[in-house]
Amino acid sequence: MVPTISDADLEKVEVAIGRALDTDDHGDLTVLGYGEVSVAVGWPADVPQWACKRLPPFTDAGAYRGYAALVEEYIERITASGVAVVDTEVRALPGPGRSVVGYLVQPALDAQLLGPQVLRVADPEAGHPLVPAVVESVLACTDSRTGIDGQLTNWAWIHERAVNMDVNTPFMWDESGKPLLDIDMFIAALPWVVRATQRRAVAKIVARWSTPRWTLLDLAMNLYKDDLEAWIPQVLAASNPHLDDPIDAAELKALYTKEASLWVKMHRLKRIDRWWQRHVRRRRYEFLVAPTTDYA
Repeated sequence: MVPTISDADLEKVEVAIGRALDTDDHGDLTVLGYGEVSVAVGWPADVPQWACKRLPPFTDAGAYRGYAALVEEYIERITASGVAVVDTEVRALPGPGRSVVGYLVQPALDAQLLGPQVLRVADPEAGHPLVPAVVESVLACTDSRTGIDGQLTNWAWIHERAVNMDVNTPFMWDESGKPLLDIDMFIAALPWVVRATQRRAVAKIVARWSTPRWTLLDLAMNLYKDDLEAWIPQVLAASNPHLDDPIDAAELKALYTKEASLWVKMHRLKRIDRWWQRHVRRRRYEFLVAPTTDYA
């Protein structure tokens, strides 16, 4: 593990994020990306050296340690399958009471190395080795016990190799198919009145990443979100020879429309809960919510 951010700098990141949470003004943050579970903030803000992914607060140190162990196991599993992973360190800061604020810290990468930008400047007709490399990585590590999010936003092209950046949601299941990661991490930002129903729905959603076909389908259809739909034929050409049930291009658009509607709904629910927490319960809403969603 390479040395990463100092404790003092990580505390400064938390202070800056705290101001953004209190004011809903993200202008002082260098946001590298909004995820469904974490937000990546570049630090220092002017010339980022680290990508600091703030996680939902943990109730206590034990919950944090359990999560950190899962991330470490996940990295071990997928690297053993041949998947390259960006250097990652799990860190913690004390929160209010017994709570713990967790961070995943990674080196900040040159934007030109990130998957969407790599394809944006390449020729879809000529192709790019990033596409088959991501497909091969998905096939190498996906089974009933381990999965990976194949979306292009989770990958970088470094030294002619696809490198995964998304280990904050370790897709792992036990022998019965139960997720090892606490599903509550996915729904903590939603209003409590919908969490019971959303917990069941999210558990089913997460289970889909245990099959290569879904992961590759998700990779292909999210190219619409990133305005890279011209690359869909390349993804299908790399994926379909390995699938018993090939992905049909016609199913992608309809499925993407359905999936986008789900994530737009989730984004709206987060905004509702933020308003409720601030204006009714008079307390901080602990999650940075993107001003808009790319799925809209």
